[in-house]
Amino acid sequence: MENLRSALDFTAHGLFRKYGASKASNPRIYFPYAPLNQPEAQFRKSRRINACIPGISTSRTDVAARIESYQHFADPNNRWLPVFMELNNENKHQRLTPQIRKETKELRISSGGASISMGPGASISMGPGASIQIGRLTIPGGQSFDVNRPPKTIGPGKKEMITWVSFHFSTNNEPVLPLLRQAIEGVDRIVRELSAM
Repeated sequence: MENLRSALDFTAHGLFRKYGASKASNPRIYFPYAPLNQPEAQFRKSRRINACIPGISTSRTDVAARIESYQHFADPNNRWLPVFMELNNENKHQRLTPQIRKETKELRISSGGASISMGPGASISMGPGASIQIGRLTIPGGQSFDVNRPPKTIGPGKKEMITWVSFHFSTNNEPVLPLLRQAIEGVDRIVRELSAM
């Protein structure tokens, strides 16, 4: 995660060297982002882009607009950015963020190219005389079933109890792999686009 964050900060440094200006001899340059609880108006009022990359808002309004377009308020698909940055700050300055293992069960019944899947909380109750046909497999009536109690079946087919495992960051309950995938793709896009400006 730190390397991805560094890529954003190096990009900000590159923009500052090309287009920025500061009275400070050694300004602290960072990639600007809006926390999830910061709306667009507040982000603009805080002049966060210019605070992180001094002079860019004046010399290259197009670059500042592009940086603003990466913020969560500009596009819901950009929600990963503040979540990623906050986790990175926590890992860098406070502690490594623990991960929590979560499991979800799924019941999958299949036969002859047809299937039915059920997740947690789903159940089926059938009275006597009712039945469900899945390919060449029959689930006779007079029973109830869910992910923890598979049904009695007649005929060829397969009943699978699948346990899906995911890991989530403990501080914000974000799923680890999807967030990292979004961060890798998002950072790559940001660096490529801003480097070309």
